Amino acid sequence: MDLDNLKIEKNNNVNIMGKIISEGLTNPIVKAICTHGKYKSYDEIKKIQNEFCRFVGFCVLFKSSQDIGSYMLLTSKDEQIQFLKEKIAEKLGIPKENIEERSKEIAEYAYQNFKQNGYVFHAANSDSVKTKMIKGLVDNIANTEQQKELLHIESIYKKYDPEGIYSPLGHGATDIIENKTGWFFDGFPIHSTTYANSPQWFSYLCGKSYVYFDSIPEERRNGYANKDYKTSLEAVIWLVKNKNMGIEDRKEILRFFIKHWNEYKDTTPCLMFVPVKEVGINDDIKLEQYLSEEGMELLFNDIISGKVNPVKNVCCKKTISPEKLSYVDLSPILPKFEIERNTVKKAESINRQNQARIKDDGEER
Repeated sequence: MDLDNLKIEKNNNVNIMGKIISEGLTNPIVKAICTHGKYKSYDEIKKIQNEFCRFVGFCVLFKSSQDIGSYMLLTSKDEQIQFLKEKIAEKLGIPKENIEERSKEIAEYAYQNFKQNGYVFHAANSDSVKTKMIKGLVDNIANTEQQKELLHIESIYKKYDPEGIYSPLGHGATDIIENKTGWFFDGFPIHSTTYANSPQWFSYLCGKSYVYFDSIPEERRNGYANKDYKTSLEAVIWLVKNKNMGIEDRKEILRFFIKHWNEYKDTTPCLMFVPVKEVGINDDIKLEQYLSEEGMELLFNDIISGKVNPVKNVCCKKTISPEKLSYVDLSPILPKFEIERNTVKKAESINRQNQARIKDDGEER
């Protein structure tokens, strides 16, 4: 087969994947299937995330969201794969009855458009994305002052849990220690709806960590995602009390929380798309491994799961120029809880009340 003559969707020098995903999310079927509703269990959220991955996989394969509603209504994996094959065949001018005998052409199209000309996924908040769309993705995103601050807060927690291998800041401090100061990407978007409420360490601090907040109901973990000051603050208070921190350390953690709450409270979650060729993955994946019946099944299973590559949480120090990037705002499909939108005055009042409670608790001991 002549790869040079293969039909590759769109011009990959122009990254419009964010626009395609954004348009796809306006489809009422997609929105209904991919939206994180109120009071969903952990298992239900995972199912929704998997459906979002299936939606993204379709858009990456075809560089379009056309016919996405019909595809998303399919619940059988066999039906989903057959739908994809038939749509590819239509694009290549292959009659349906000839799909099996011309399966190599089908595989070649999927390989080129999904694996070789697919994307990796970088989640970030809207303020961060604005900067990255101007400066690009670069190494050492966090400045020296921010790094010192995170390491200092980490040291406070370690004082009360010296043997702990986990941190309420997630990898925020350990990445700095291990010189993982680049930008991070995944080869599939399953975690994007979590990472997008970035920075991840702040989301963890506000209750998202399942290690430190194991007794908190799922709907109380999303204070930062919902920009709910009271819920987020209560999670921070719970953690410092649970660790029996001294009064001055508690105050410092609270000041740290309030400072960054004010910095991130008006941001929205986004997902960025970076061409795989820019980060150097999938170069070792060859078409031949997908030409067998087993290989074809593996390829289409990856498309259904949105898995351009199985890597996750990869620290990348390469600089990616802005014109190679695109993004989508994920807020229309992320959790929508009934929350109290606190004014600055009320937020400050809650903070004063909780600080008084901390002081009282400290004096009682």
